[in-house]
Amino acid sequence: MSALSSRSFSYYFMTNTLALLGLWVQKIGVGWLTWEITESTFWTSFVTLALMAPAGIIGPLFAVLAEKWEMRKASIILKVLMFLVSGLIWYIEFIDKHTLFSLASLSIIQGLLSACYHPVRLVFVSVVVPRELLASAVGLNSASFNGSRVIGPAFAGLSIALFDLQTTFFIAMLTYIPLIPVLMYMPLRERKKSKDVNNYFDRLIAGGKVALKTPIIFKGLFIVFVSAFFVRGMLEIQPTIAGEILDSGSLGLSLITATAGFGALLASIWIGIRKKDDLKIEKKLIPMLLLGLITSLVLGFINDMYLMAFAFTIVGFSTTAIGIGTQTMIQLEVDDLYRARVLTWWSSVSFGSLTIGGILLGSIGEIIPLSIGMMIMPIVGFVFFKYVLIYKFKNKFM
Repeated sequence: MSALSSRSFSYYFMTNTLALLGLWVQKIGVGWLTWEITESTFWTSFVTLALMAPAGIIGPLFAVLAEKWEMRKASIILKVLMFLVSGLIWYIEFIDKHTLFSLASLSIIQGLLSACYHPVRLVFVSVVVPRELLASAVGLNSASFNGSRVIGPAFAGLSIALFDLQTTFFIAMLTYIPLIPVLMYMPLRERKKSKDVNNYFDRLIAGGKVALKTPIIFKGLFIVFVSAFFVRGMLEIQPTIAGEILDSGSLGLSLITATAGFGALLASIWIGIRKKDDLKIEKKLIPMLLLGLITSLVLGFINDMYLMAFAFTIVGFSTTAIGIGTQTMIQLEVDDLYRARVLTWWSSVSFGSLTIGGILLGSIGEIIPLSIGMMIMPIVGFVFFKYVLIYKFKNKFM
């Protein structure tokens, strides 16, 4: 039975997905405005990725605290604050006063709030539905996040091309509103809370040990690292790629973000409709990773807008399949007592890797042509993956 059969989860799923879309719409809008102001590959990559960096760097620190938070209250407070920051981004654009400093600082603040909310979001789904619907809810929740991270930018690109940045930021701000009353009034089941009396850092380390010592979780984290660092970083700096390589303005940005979003949507549907016993997603992770690495290499040779759009469809598909697959795999493996801590280690590996990979790629673009950097990253990624596969896993992965 699907978790969507639960009315409470259905309302939460729809409104939370809308809010996530708004977050990614805002991210692309801020990145494109930064490119227009600076025309710098480094600063555009930095500001675009500032939204992800806090979750990758300090996510586990918040996760330890989140295990003892009251989920409803924490969700409402954080979403209201994110709505206010989004409103400030829109207002400064409305009065035409944005600078590099305002864009960078507001992105970092929103990133810090997202880092706080991420472990809450991962745990929250487990108190919305009964245990028998948890697997379905986890899959849908993962699909919501991973799909929105590419579909949101696709919508942002179209909105910028058809309207303007002010309208795009206004739409992003509005997407937070429907979720807040749902969080306030939806019924929640009792959650088993940690009674761990160890100090903060002991609990933090305990979550990391569970992640590293559970083979299937460790392997999932490794796949996520390679995909995020060497492949997915390209998706996160699409404004830089559109401005530097395509030189086709908001039209090029809208096309490559839309097609990447389409690929992400296909991956979400593919995983969502699979039969429980028909397809083990862990068996598909390595083929998806190799597909992403090969396509990323090909991207470095392309300067045609339509060919690049097709390649981004494949990249969107492969990275989203890996994101949903690994997160679902870990959700179903980990105990409630460690859920927030372990899943936030997944977030840290994912967001931290794509942040460092994206900024590194943007920095390379300041020194050599960005297209050359886009060729180097997947080659290095493949060599690294094969080395670890042979010497760490003895060619036996899943």
